[in-house]
Amino acid sequence: MTRPLLAATLGLTLVAFTATSAAAQQNSSPSVQAEAAPPAVIITTSPNQIAASQVYFDYDLDEAEERSRRVRVALISTSAVFGVGVILAAVGASECQYIQPVNQPDYYFCSSAGNVLLPLGGTLAGFGAIGMITSGIMLGVRNKQKREIERDMRRRYYGDRPHWDIESARFVF
Repeated sequence: MTRPLLAATLGLTLVAFTATSAAAQQNSSPSVQAEAAPPAVIITTSPNQIAASQVYFDYDLDEAEERSRRVRVALISTSAVFGVGVILAAVGASECQYIQPVNQPDYYFCSSAGNVLLPLGGTLAGFGAIGMITSGIMLGVRNKQKREIERDMRRRYYGDRPHWDIESARFVF
């Protein structure tokens, strides 16, 4: 926490504590008619709103970048799994021969390497494709969230751009 934010929190806590204790004392002794005098001076400091929001914006932006980085790694990993699966399936398919006997249905005859590599490669390619699609969508969503945080930061520090205000029927700068 920054010092101004800590000081403001401490000041507000003290004010709330004194107000609560004064109310509790007043409620506990109804026979006493004397009213408590208001405190002479209450000093509170409010945090710099721009500095306080900067901390939160930075935290949100860092977290959004980390989430985006993790999803990007997932996209790269699933793309690699898809590529390996396609290569294994292609090697397995090259070990198979197409046989067309007379008056019988067509079939493929594969060696033992083809019997292993073709289903393994197909499975890896299938799961890699599903992972690529899913992580690609997730990456788009995470990058959109990051762009929205950056846009909010720009609006906070550089102000709004001129726009037409419908209620007042004029341009607002």
